[in-house]
Amino acid sequence: MRNKQREKQLTTLADELLKRVEQADNLKEIAKRSPEEASRVSTIIDTFMNPGSNLLQKENVYNKIDIIVTLIDSNIKLAKQLNSRNFNWLEYHEDSTFAFNIKTKISSTGLIDKSDLERLNTVYKKHLQLNKILVDK
Repeated sequence: MRNKQREKQLTTLADELLKRVEQADNLKEIAKRSPEEASRVSTIIDTFMNPGSNLLQKENVYNKIDIIVTLIDSNIKLAKQLNSRNFNWLEYHEDSTFAFNIKTKISSTGLIDKSDLERLNTVYKKHLQLNKILVDK
């Protein structure tokens, strides 16, 4: 009797696993038809097939976003101290809000979007150059 229950549980688990693999294959087919969505679908598949597998990657992204926000906040303080019209600290505040929103998006969805990371990189480069200008003044 116990063996039949165990066999039934194993069969159920195997069926669920096959359903997940089939769903992943279906999502991959969708991605092939729409290449621009392929990376998003791939990330979703990885998230569901390997829960927790991208925790380290998320932690690294969080740390980098924190560095960007710290840099932007530093630039805002420096721009306010200079009290010059050449520096738009309100724009810098929007950059900080953007970075925070990306961090929140990743935290809530569990998905890391490549385009968001590219835009964050652009913001980082902008503020890195700006910081060099502000510090030299």
